[in-house]
Formats: sequence, structure tokens, C-alpha cells
Amino acid sequence: MIAMGCNHYEHLEDLGSAEYDAEAIFDALIQPQIGDYDGLKSKLLKSPTLDEVRAAFKEILFGTETLDVLTITFAGHGAVSSGSFYMALRDTDASALSATGLSLSDLFRMIAEAAPKQTYLVIDACQAGGLVSDLNVILKAELMGRDGTPGVSLLATAASDQAAVEVGKHGIGTEALLKCINGDIFLQDSSPALDLVEIGRAVSTNLMEQGAQTPTVWGLNLYGPPSFCKNPHVEAGAEPLRKILADWPDPESRKSIQSFLPKLWGPYSSTGEDFDSRRFVELLFSLSDELSSEPQMLENLNRRISESFAVQAQQSKDVFKPIEVRAAAIIALLPSAKNADIADHIAERCNQLADEIEHAVEYVADAITNYEYALVTGGLGDLYHLPIRISKLLGWAGFAAHSRILTGTDSSAAEESLRSILDRILQVYSLSLVAMSDCQSPYLITAITALEQFRMRDEAEQLLGFYFNSVVDCGGKVARPDLQANKVLSYLIARGSGELNGKTDLVAQPSELVLALLRLAHLTNLGDQFDLSLSELDHLPLNAYLPDSYENFGALQIPEGLNAVFQIGTDFWQIAELEMSWPNPPIPENVAEALASILAALVFPDRSPWFLFASSDQRGVGEPN
Repeated sequence: MIAMGCNHYEHLEDLGSAEYDAEAIFDALIQPQIGDYDGLKSKLLKSPTLDEVRAAFKEILFGTETLDVLTITFAGHGAVSSGSFYMALRDTDASALSATGLSLSDLFRMIAEAAPKQTYLVIDACQAGGLVSDLNVILKAELMGRDGTPGVSLLATAASDQAAVEVGKHGIGTEALLKCINGDIFLQDSSPALDLVEIGRAVSTNLMEQGAQTPTVWGLNLYGPPSFCKNPHVEAGAEPLRKILADWPDPESRKSIQSFLPKLWGPYSSTGEDFDSRRFVELLFSLSDELSSEPQMLENLNRRISESFAVQAQQSKDVFKPIEVRAAAIIALLPSAKNADIADHIAERCNQLADEIEHAVEYVADAITNYEYALVTGGLGDLYHLPIRISKLLGWAGFAAHSRILTGTDSSAAEESLRSILDRILQVYSLSLVAMSDCQSPYLITAITALEQFRMRDEAEQLLGFYFNSVVDCGGKVARPDLQANKVLSYLIARGSGELNGKTDLVAQPSELVLALLRLAHLTNLGDQFDLSLSELDHLPLNAYLPDSYENFGALQIPEGLNAVFQIGTDFWQIAELEMSWPNPPIPENVAEALASILAALVFPDRSPWFLFASSDQRGVGEPN
């Protein structure tokens, strides 16, 4: 393999990502599990001169034994001139392309002389589609059909009149190629190898869907199946995903669903460790739209997909990963929750999920009993992530309680698991009961409203005391819910030194978490005590988003709602005043919609289930406002 990437030019404008493209492809294909190319017989050339490239080709093509497979990739400037395509290298001069550029015709002549059995050529450059005019060099009629006729496959990521676009560290063509060979884009799972032509078709579809470039794909192979790289889908064990449609009752819908299943491969393959809940839910939303008029089929398919993904999630060390997967699948049913059959199905699935949560919570509680540092991963990052991890754990336990209560089923096990984990946390992790990030808002609302339902007032007061004291200590400047990982340390340092003023890239402004704690204080009759410290939070802005309906509460963007905005010291000085001015928004129309909405807030913590406060004014889910 020869991978070339040219960022730096003596006579042309420099590029930013070409070397990254070459390096990424090279690093991927020399891995045994992906390409298994011989790293010792391969070369990575960064911003090379024409002489350096010719020397590399001489060594690779003619300095060793005959090659079975030759892969050549190029990222950089390219141009068509006088009927031939040229790759621009460090010392290429646009006014003398034939003398200073690497002509594809010359490259094909070298390939024809060296005669590798199979050649793959990938060019991510402007006007790369112009390479087809050079094919006559290698496709001479007198050579075709002879023993040893070379196989050639080509992928040019831009048409002959198009520029190749760079986004971030990669050209968009190379990025799509990498997704194919790494398995993020599903091609097929029936063959152990992938051909560059089928990869090229997928790249072409991906880029044209973006409206960016029109790739050119061409291939010729007269002897045997080509093998550009290994097929990750065969190795990853996708049998549960393939079984989703086993014995599917409706042949009409089966075909459309079958064409949809490849889109699930990306989230499925990453479910074990790095599950993308948002991507998964959005895919299921689109599938739900197609089956919205067939509720029984929608229930059946959603459950099958949920269980297939949950099986994959069991590979994770996180006992809550399968729970998160099943929760995400339930969230995808939210738009249909007003249908009576779907509503019953959601309620049943939520109680099954509550069973799983209760077992997981007890497992964690026992782990803390056996080893008190069971929740600690080690490192400075725990100062930030451990408080969030603990509040999320309490939120899941709170969901199990709400599921039992709202569906009218036995809640004793949920109450015991919530009490058990809270006792361990108060004993061992009280110093980590810290208001750290605005993303803790839905977790604490779910947990503390559940404690109130179980009349565990003392425990609720203890929790709120720890969290509110930490809010006062930092002046209410908790971290943004979307704080980037590379800014966590900056936030911790600024918070520790009291220098968070004006750090809008780090701090949630306005804060939903602080608003949640104030309303929870009123719910648990701590309002008068918290009032004494409100002067420490003077002028702190607060906000809650209250949707007009909960049908789309799991969507990335929730349409049609109210931003309830408050400022301490301006709109209220006492928590009772806050409660008096709280709007009267709609609440979920039925139990299923409420439970699925709670799950949406736990999985996507940029929203909060404010309707759980409805019990404080004697309004229940599904009752009129």
C-alpha cells in the first residue's frame, strides 16, 4: 500500500486535511482486523515531492516479489489537463503539470508493468473523476483476457468538474470511506471481504445525500473475488440483528423494514460501550412513522429491535447499558402513546424495565457494601463525573418507583431498592452529593419526587441539603449540560478558585438545576430554610422549558413550548413566591406518555420532567389542568 497526502505546496495553496486523510486510511488498513496490509511493505508519504513518490513506487512495485494486491490512495490537489488527470505533489507547478505532477497515465503504465493481481486506487482530490480518461492506458485490448490480466478498482470522490470538500480533519470523501471500512456504514454481512466498488457505491450515496460531491466508481476484475478490506459486519456477530424479521407476519411491510435494517448497524455495533442513544431514537422515530397506522406491528418491531440491541449491550461493563437501550426504544414510541394499544404496551414495557432497574440498583448497592469505592473510576475526572453518576443512579431508581406508582402495581421492591441505594450513598458518598452540572436536573427531579411519594421526607431533605449547599458555595454557577470533555478541568479549576464569573462557555446560564432544587425544596417543605440563602444567589437567572404537549418530548428539538424564565432577587425573593408565579402548563395525557417522557429526560438530560411536581397541587397525570 502507498498512501499519499499532500498538505504543503511550493507553488499551490496549502491544504489542511490531506495528510490526516492519508494517515487515517494507512493506519486503518494495516490493522489485522481491518485490512491486514503489510506495514513493512507499505509507505505513508506526507507532502512528498514527485521524485520521492517515483522512488516509493519503484521500491514497492519493482523492488520485491510480485504483488497480489496493491492499494494506492491520494489526498491533495488534483487537476485535469490535456485529457489526463494529475495528482499535485509538494513541488508541482500548475503551469507545468505534465513535467511536475504525477500523471495517472504514468501511474497506470507502472501498474501494468508490475502487474499486481488486483489494484485499488482511491483519490480524494478536486476533479478526481477525470481519471476515467486515463483508463485506456491499462485497458488495452491486446491485454484483456490474458492470464494474469490485472484487476483494477477505482474510487474518485469528486466529479471531473467538482472540488473536494474538507470538513474538520478529513475530506468528506475520505471520512465516508473510513466509515465503511470501520463498519459505521453497513454494506453487507454475507461476505468476509469488502470490494472497493461496493464501498464506492456506499460512499457515493452518502456524499450525494449530503448534496456535496458526486463520486466516480469503476471496477474490473476477471479473476476471482476482489478484497479491499475485511468486512467488520461478518466479524461482529450481527445474527441478533438479522433475526429481527424472522417470522415477520406482514410481507408488505417486511420489504421496507428489511431495507431499513442496515441503518441500524452503526448504533448496533457500538452498543457494547459507546451507545449513541440519540442516533438510535431518531432512526426508530423514522421507522415508527412508517408503521404509525399499524400499532401492533409497531409494538412488535420496536420490541424486537429493543431486545436485539439489549443483547449487544450486555457486552458492556455498565449494568445500566441494557436499561438505557430499552429505555431509548420506549422513547421512540412516545409519538404514538395516545393510541390505547401503544399506551398499554408502553406501560407493560416500563414495568419490565422497572424490574431490571431494581435488580441493577441492588447490584450497585451490594457492590458499594463490598467495596465502598465501587463507583469511583479513578483520576481527577471523578471530581466532575462522580456527582453526575450518582444523581443519574438515583434518577433511574426514581423511575422504577414512578413506574410502579403510576401503573398501580406493587411498589415495595422499588421503594426498597431506592432506600437501599440512598442509604449507601449517604453513608459513603455524601461528599459527592454536589450540584455539578445542569444535566442533573432531570435525575434529581425524578429521584426526589419519588422519595416524596414514598414519604421518605428525611432522606429527601438530606439530599436537598447537600445539593443546595453546593449550589450556594459556587454561587449557582453549575456547569453547562453540554460541557465539552476538554473543558471539564477548566471548569473545576475555575469553580475551585471562585473565578466562574463571565465564563459562559463553562457555566449554565440560565440554570435549570438550581430552579429544580428550589421547587423541590418547596415540595419537601424546605422553602423557608432555603430562603435564608437566596441572597447568595442574587440575580441568578433560572429557566425551565415547559412543552405544550409531550408527544415529541423525546425529539432532538421539542416544538411549541414555554420558556419559564426567572431571576432571583428580581422575580422572587422567596421560594413561595416562585411557586405562586409558576405557570400552569399541560401535563402528559396518560400514564404511558408520562413514563416515556421521564425516560426521555433521563436518557437526554437537556430536558426535565416538570410534570412530576403536579402531585404537589393535587393534579395527576392524565387529569385536566
